[in-house]
Amino acid sequence: MNTALEPLRSQRFRGVAGTLLALGILVAAPGSWAQSGPSTVVTQHQLQVVEMRLERVERLLDSGVLTDMLQGMDALQAEVRQLRGQVEQMENDLRNLQTRQRDQFRNLDERLSLVEGGAAARRAPDPDPLPETDEPLPDADEQSAYEAAFDVLMGGDYDAAITRLERFMERYPDGVYSANALYWLAEAKYASGDYEGALVDFEAVRSRFPDSDKAADALLKVGYSHFELGNAEAAREALEAVVAGYPGTTLSRLAQDRLRRLDGR
Repeated sequence: MNTALEPLRSQRFRGVAGTLLALGILVAAPGSWAQSGPSTVVTQHQLQVVEMRLERVERLLDSGVLTDMLQGMDALQAEVRQLRGQVEQMENDLRNLQTRQRDQFRNLDERLSLVEGGAAARRAPDPDPLPETDEPLPDADEQSAYEAAFDVLMGGDYDAAITRLERFMERYPDGVYSANALYWLAEAKYASGDYEGALVDFEAVRSRFPDSDKAADALLKVGYSHFELGNAEAAREALEAVVAGYPGTTLSRLAQDRLRRLDGR
C-alpha cells in the first residue's frame, strides 16, 4: 500500500476507533439504553455497518484511486507554478519596455534647448492649433510652427507629432530650426517603434547638419536604433564613437550604459 497515504488511513482509523469506543460505552451504560435485548441488537447492527464501511475504505485505499488523485493534485500544482513563472516573465518584459521608453527622453532635460540661442525665454504665446489635415501649414513664422509641433511631441501624441514635423521640414528644409525639427522627427518615430524610419532620420541629421548641436545626440540614437533593430555590430560602432568623441559627457555615459546592455551585463 502507498506509504504516502498512511497518515490519511491513520486518521480514518482513529475516527473509526472513536466511534467503536462510543458504541462500547453505550452498550455498557446503565439505564434504559442497555436494559432490553432489542437495544443490544441495534448496537451490534451498527457495529457491523461500521465494519463494512471500514472495509470499503480499505479497499479504496488499496485500489490506488486516492493515489491517482494526489498525483493529479501534484500536476495541478506544477501547472500553477509554471503559470506563475510566465506571469513573472511578462512583468519583467513590461518593466523592460517601460525602461526602454524612458530611455527615449532620459537626457531630455540635460540637453534640451527648446529654441537655440535662448529664444525659449522669449517664447511667444502658443499659436492656434494647426488643422489635422493634409493641407499646407497655415501662414505662421518658422519658430511658431516648430514650437507647435514640438509641443505635440512632448504631449505624447507621436503620430500627430510626426505629421507636423514632416510638414515643417517640407516647408522649412533649411530653416533655423530644421536640424532640431529633423532630430525630433526621428525621436518621434523611435518612440512609436519605427526604428528603421528613426535610423534614417538620425543619420540625416548627422549628414545634413553636421555642425548642429543635435549631431552628437543623433549619433547616440543611431546606436540606439541599431540596437533595437538587432544590428549589434553597427550599434557597437556608433556607441563606441560616442564614447570616444564625447568623453566625460552625459552622451558618453548613456552610450556606455547601452554598450553594457549590448554585452549582456
